[in-house]
Amino acid sequence: MRRNWIIALLLAAATLALYWPVRSFDMIYFDDPLLLTECPEAQAGLTWASVKWAFTSVVIANWQPVTNLSFLAVSQFFGIAPGAHHLANAVIHAANAALLFLLLWRLTNSTWRSAAAAAIFAWHPLRVESVAWIAERKDVLCAFFFLLTLLAWTKRNECCVLREKTSPSRITQRALFFWLALIFFALALMSKPMAVTLPFVVLLLDVWPLKRMASGKWRVTEWKPLVLEKIPFFALMILFCAVTYWVQHDYAAMTPWDKLGLAPRAANAISSYLAYPAQLFWPLNLAAIYPFPKSYDVTQTVLKAALLLAISIGCVTQLTRRPWLAVGWFWYLGTALPIIGLVQVGEQAMADRYTYLPLIGPVVALVWTAAEMFSRPRREKIIQAAAVLIVSTLVVLSARQLQFWRNTIALFEHNVAVTPANASAYFTLGLGYEHAGDTNRALVCYRTARMIEPREFQNRRSLAGLLAKQGQFAAAEEEYDSLLADEPTEHLDHLALAGLLAAQGRTDESLAQLNETLRLNPDCIEALNNLAWAFATSPRAEIRDGPRAIQLAQHACELTHFEKTIFLGTLAAAYAEAGKFDDAITTAQKTCDLAAKNGETNLLQKNQELLERYRQHQPARE
Repeated sequence: MRRNWIIALLLAAATLALYWPVRSFDMIYFDDPLLLTECPEAQAGLTWASVKWAFTSVVIANWQPVTNLSFLAVSQFFGIAPGAHHLANAVIHAANAALLFLLLWRLTNSTWRSAAAAAIFAWHPLRVESVAWIAERKDVLCAFFFLLTLLAWTKRNECCVLREKTSPSRITQRALFFWLALIFFALALMSKPMAVTLPFVVLLLDVWPLKRMASGKWRVTEWKPLVLEKIPFFALMILFCAVTYWVQHDYAAMTPWDKLGLAPRAANAISSYLAYPAQLFWPLNLAAIYPFPKSYDVTQTVLKAALLLAISIGCVTQLTRRPWLAVGWFWYLGTALPIIGLVQVGEQAMADRYTYLPLIGPVVALVWTAAEMFSRPRREKIIQAAAVLIVSTLVVLSARQLQFWRNTIALFEHNVAVTPANASAYFTLGLGYEHAGDTNRALVCYRTARMIEPREFQNRRSLAGLLAKQGQFAAAEEEYDSLLADEPTEHLDHLALAGLLAAQGRTDESLAQLNETLRLNPDCIEALNNLAWAFATSPRAEIRDGPRAIQLAQHACELTHFEKTIFLGTLAAAYAEAGKFDDAITTAQKTCDLAAKNGETNLLQKNQELLERYRQHQPARE
């Protein structure tokens, strides 16, 4: 017992040592800012308002309150510096390595096989994406509670088979571990909904290694009690499936069926089902974004499907002699189902992070098979040497892969090298260059992405925005006009064009675009504020309209709960233009107080100057 706890601690320590370099890594400009620099709740840390946000908000098209709380907790003590958040991922992953070992040991009573499987899981290069990407906290956190659920269920099962299992103390322990398992399952689902397949995993463990089917003849009478005892787990599974589908559909994360039909999805799913195990054996040329294939070969797809079927049948035929093969393979097929692409979420064909839980099954199957094949005394040294070689190779490859994740530029330079015709990779590389101040290379990346995927609007918006920042107004306007020709109802393009026109002094055209923005989206806060400011402060009398400015500014403040300094300042200017100087003075004073509270020095100075004008019954003027 003590030896096994020492092994678990050593696995965790070695895993943390492998990932220790992440403490100096930057954030990746692909989802990470949405959880840190662009998330005021994370910056605030653990407050009542931020905790409420954690449970009520949808983040990156996911309802993940436990994951959100983890970001708040780290930010509370360490701020939003990326190093601390990277290390939090690494610590959880190290804990998962120990938990997987403890789980396999309790299930099988095989110490060294369990240690080998846990080491391969923890140190494989496919794990790097889940650990080194801050936004994938949900991966490691979901697996943490997933493994705790299985451990609690294993303890509950041990209470069932011990002597005096009907005694009150045994019944109490069984109930305790049952409810612990259910709670951990709920926490896993609230970290990442991928855990929905857990009830089926527990059923697989009932087959092996728990061996809860006495006769081994797969009778309904034996399956029925095993399924019935898990009804609360299946109920949670169904609930979270519905919630996840609603959230991702409502937030337009799902690719519409008219854009991507069933045949391409099925072909990609079949291909991915084979690609992930192939990466397990050959983890080279890994990428953050794998582009969805533009076409597929029917013959190849049929052959791949036949191979999947043949592997499945082969594992089933070995169920009596080597049950771990079937359990490991169907663990993989089942846990990968939510992310395999039949319900396509996002643009990627596949993702390394999707293998975090599913490939545990094949790893266990391979380790147990290899141990059986080399179980004879003369072969023990061979398998020991092979195990050391394999684990050492994985560590070297993981350390190499980890270095690509040190920043956005390094990661996506590698990404475009291994997946050349990848518009999303070029776009994100452009973001990295833009944040680094290398605007010329950013423009090259954006234009390359546009050439590869002309219909990708996000990239074209970034291109137009960067052209505008560089003062290339004509080129930027041409890009916005092109965007609006393809997508005339996108209010953000009208808003950006309004800003571009205003920068050139083309006020009337700018106001027309702002009005169009509000027609398309009456709650666009920036358009409300900008139009209100123009109506309140324009030097041209024919543009100024105090009552209208108040209406627009009031709406912008209501949408932001009167907590944004700049919008509150616009409302004060609107009151002044309408001649309501008492309201203007009161609102301007609140604006100054808010600016001082938030440390907004420039806004504080400007609004103090405006406050003096209002006290003299003078409106603001641009």
